[in-house]
Amino acid sequence: MSIKSLVAALAGAMLLIAPALAVEITHDLGTTEVPDAPQRIVVLEYSFVDTLAAVGVSPVGIADDEKRDSIVPIYTNIIGDDWTSVGTRKSPSLEVIASLQPDLIIADTSRHEAIYGALSEIAPTISFDSLTGTYEVAIEAARTIAHAIGKDAEMEARLAEHTATMEGFKAQIGDVTGWSAQFIVDNGEGIFLHSPVSYNGSLLAWFGFTSNMPSPDGHTYEEAIVNTSLEQLSEIDPQIIIRGKYTDPGLTDSWVGQPLYDSVAAVKSGNVYDVNAHEWSRLRGVLASEVSGANLVDIVKQLKQ
Repeated sequence: MSIKSLVAALAGAMLLIAPALAVEITHDLGTTEVPDAPQRIVVLEYSFVDTLAAVGVSPVGIADDEKRDSIVPIYTNIIGDDWTSVGTRKSPSLEVIASLQPDLIIADTSRHEAIYGALSEIAPTISFDSLTGTYEVAIEAARTIAHAIGKDAEMEARLAEHTATMEGFKAQIGDVTGWSAQFIVDNGEGIFLHSPVSYNGSLLAWFGFTSNMPSPDGHTYEEAIVNTSLEQLSEIDPQIIIRGKYTDPGLTDSWVGQPLYDSVAAVKSGNVYDVNAHEWSRLRGVLASEVSGANLVDIVKQLKQ
């Protein structure tokens, strides 16, 4: 064997026995060493499905609330449908997660901080604030996750496309200075307002809408998603209501004809617009925000003065 061949053979052998390079990722709950280019990724929140789809990566496990159709076509068209459900986002199954032998778990800080230690015993785990984070937080988390999985270039290219898409939507929406907009969730039993510090509140602000809700100091779930009453909605008095109904009819439908509800600016002017509740209230990230942006373009075209 020639010296050149021997060196090549030894180099190949070293590659086989050398441990995979790790990248150190700083996240909400600490710093974690993630193996180079992880292949078996489990995600415990929809926004992390969004991030993986943005760079064409398919997870092996998803906390899909045991409803496979909760992973909508904007994702399945990219990642396919060959994942294992690991249970609900609120209480994912550690046993099922472990059975998938993941090399990376991506968790939500608000939901999973209490089980972070247990998750980390299964596989390297990184955690980000999806549930109570803003639009800007979601985009930065996407960048960090892309770095963790070795997809920096792909994510930067996708974010450049995303920025162009969102700026295009903003141009179509135009100057909405002075228009107060409020996203609400109607689940048939209660009404929940997404405050200025929520994902949807911050997204509406990015497009130029104002909010009549006071901006809380913190970012807890209760401050981001506010259970409200007809009286409180009347006090906020938004000019535009963007409504996600999980039931039809919803609770707000039962308010129609009541003077207090009919006097709300958005109701009085006919500026109440229905959107997909699941897409708006549960999905966050690059692809999800583009869906919301397209919806807002359609809404603005229908606005009544």
